[in-house]
Amino acid sequence: MYDHADVSLTPDQRVRALTKKGSAVDMNEAVPLRRYFRSGMEVIRMAHVYAEEGSTEHAFVLYNKYITLFIEKLPKHPEYKLCNIPEKKETLRVT
Repeated sequence: MYDHADVSLTPDQRVRALTKKGSAVDMNEAVPLRRYFRSGMEVIRMAHVYAEEGSTEHAFVLYNKYITLFIEKLPKHPEYKLCNIPEKKETLRVT
C-alpha cells in the first residue's frame, strides 16, 4: 500500500492511496442506525471545514468515508429499510 504523503508517487498513485484510505469503513450491525446518521452529518461538516481550510486530501478522505458508509454499507444494515428517523431523511437529502 502506498502512502499518499510520499511525494515520489505519481498523482494517480496518490489518489489511489487516498481512495483506499477513505474506503476503509466498517459497519457494526449492533450499532443503532441513528448513531451512524448523526455521525455522518458530523463527518460531512468536518469535510467541509477541511475543504474550506484548503486541506483537500483530508476532505477527500472524509467525503470518501461518508460515501462508502452511506451508499455501500448502511443499506445492508438490518434496520435500514424500517428506520424512520429525521437524520436519515437529512442524510438522503445531502447525498
